[in-house]
Amino acid sequence: MVRGMAVATLVVAMMASAAGAQVISEFMAVNHSTMMDEDSEFNDWIEIWNPGAASVDLDGWYLTDDAADRTKWQFPAITLESDAYRLVFASRKDRTDPLGELHTNFKLQADGEYLALVMPDGMTVAHAYSPAYPPQIPDTPYTYGLSPVSGALVAFDIPTPGAANIPEPATLSLLALGGLALVRGRRRQAS
Repeated sequence: MVRGMAVATLVVAMMASAAGAQVISEFMAVNHSTMMDEDSEFNDWIEIWNPGAASVDLDGWYLTDDAADRTKWQFPAITLESDAYRLVFASRKDRTDPLGELHTNFKLQADGEYLALVMPDGMTVAHAYSPAYPPQIPDTPYTYGLSPVSGALVAFDIPTPGAANIPEPATLSLLALGGLALVRGRRRQAS
């Protein structure tokens, strides 16, 4: 059943609205040691990426973990520049200060659930992992996100919160992981 769910998620998750190029490019539902928030706590996190050529005003956009409540958590007035990333902690802390860390009013479920980025009309889904993203493995550094090679939903063994999901081409390999591909690689070093 998990394998079938993962494949269904892979197919449906990649359906993004043509009206919005922004995507949930990576997320971690079981964060025990990867990224600390300003309170020195390890909370779930979601990364939004703008792959478009123009900046996007995220004021009024939404994140949700409930398909029936598409306006669950609203972004404040922030701009996401072209090819930029914004990290949002899924912590239930509900923080929307545009100058600080953003925190949703919900947490992500380790066993998988719906996750979507919704446009300001509160109805149009710009990008979603639907009907649910695959379960995440507790106490491992795996994240799920979009492959920089194929655009498919994959598991990464090296999280890159707030940065591009780009493994070194020489170390890229794909392994079966419950119906998903696991991208093994190194994060590029800043020059």
